[in-house]
Amino acid sequence: MSRPSVRRTVPACAAVAASVLALASCSQGSGGHGAGRSAPSPHTTTPSREAGSTSETALMKQATSVVAGVPGGVLLEGGAERVRDGIHTRPVLDEAKTYRLVLTCLGQGGARLTVGPATTGSATTGAGMAVPCDRSVVRRRIGGDGPVRVDVVGLKGATGVLAWRINTL
Repeated sequence: MSRPSVRRTVPACAAVAASVLALASCSQGSGGHGAGRSAPSPHTTTPSREAGSTSETALMKQATSVVAGVPGGVLLEGGAERVRDGIHTRPVLDEAKTYRLVLTCLGQGGARLTVGPATTGSATTGAGMAVPCDRSVVRRRIGGDGPVRVDVVGLKGATGVLAWRINTL
């Protein structure tokens, strides 16, 4: 039985570790989460308030690790939030590119994801996409077409944390 090559596993582990560090340590708090930017720049957001407990902090780290473990593209924007706070971001997407939103929820209950043009009052006219808080990973392709509204709202009684990122493909 042969052992795995160290040369193959070290770069893969380093890439995952770098992604986790990028999502966990980089933060830029802008009131509009990207509103008013002339060009997209990579950044992450952190919860609007300090984590309420060590179990919540542990969930945030786990959720961030789940999202960081999904391969693909260059980070445009990402972060982790409490389900009750939700995610409300307005990235400006380059029309010549395609993006992927990766999202997970850890906790109880679920949330609703809606994506649409930032120029409209609501993200979409439909019901949106269900996001269960069971460690499932939700992926959504987004075509670049200028400012986009991304909202994730916890369902009634839902608790836990959301982690997300938007990558350029």
